[in-house]
Amino acid sequence: MNQAISTRGALFWLLQRLTGLFLAYFLITHVKVLHWDFNFTDTAMAPTGFLDFRFVIERLQGSMGWVIFYLIFIISALYHGLNGLWAIILDFRPSRGIQTAWLAVLWGVGVLASIWGFYTLRSFFTGGGAV
Repeated sequence: MNQAISTRGALFWLLQRLTGLFLAYFLITHVKVLHWDFNFTDTAMAPTGFLDFRFVIERLQGSMGWVIFYLIFIISALYHGLNGLWAIILDFRPSRGIQTAWLAVLWGVGVLASIWGFYTLRSFFTGGGAV
């Protein structure tokens, strides 16, 4: 039993580090594409001279690569954040009942946030979020 718990704990530890690396990569890529590669002086790219909602939608519509990018971004951010909160909760050594309650809350938040994120991403990809 202790070996299974130890192995599972090591897996969660490894996933926490990997999702942290993914998040660093995704955040740098996201900022580079939307803020450094974006040409504010090109009227074809930015008719208003600003990064706007329409540009984001046009970039996501029909681009499966960007959808996969943001899908993995959403999953990584949710896992990393919620697993980090779970580790903080365990640092306080709560009773088994409190742990169960917190785990249910974190799972609920994770499921709802992932549904919201996936639905939003899907609406952008299919044009449902078009202005």
